[in-house]
Amino acid sequence: MEQWREKLKKQPTRYWSRIEIESIVKELNIDRNRFYEYSKTNFQKVINRFYYSFVDHKNNSQPILNYCWLNFRKELKKTGMISESAGWVNMLRSIKDNLHYDWSKKLFLILQDGWVYEGYIEEMIAVLSEIDGLAGGDFYIVPPQYDRFVAYCEDGQCLVFYEK
Repeated sequence: MEQWREKLKKQPTRYWSRIEIESIVKELNIDRNRFYEYSKTNFQKVINRFYYSFVDHKNNSQPILNYCWLNFRKELKKTGMISESAGWVNMLRSIKDNLHYDWSKKLFLILQDGWVYEGYIEEMIAVLSEIDGLAGGDFYIVPPQYDRFVAYCEDGQCLVFYEK
């Protein structure tokens, strides 16, 4: 059993994704300037901005990331969808073709369990490609302008692309 898996036994479930991602970053020797855990003191600001930008929060004013895709604002424009049936890595690589963005700039990766990462798309794809399920669940990739995003829905096994 891998060393990071042993650490999981002593940690609350919420930390499993963080431990797995940290292990992947080390294993792939990813430059910490290109992908890193966002400032813990600012996690909630990123989550709140995402939530209040894209989720119809009238019935739930608390920013909850689990299943928030069920309550995305109706006025959001769906610009594409890619199924996991294309293959996990192929689905992730499709982000660059379907989310219109300047890829020389950083984005946020928001995990459903509340962890926030910042970095470049290539490193995000590399990390997400290696996840074996413990860090699974829904995730969202959003630029700091909060004008578009991609949502991965674990239940639907797909990525869906949105713009304001």
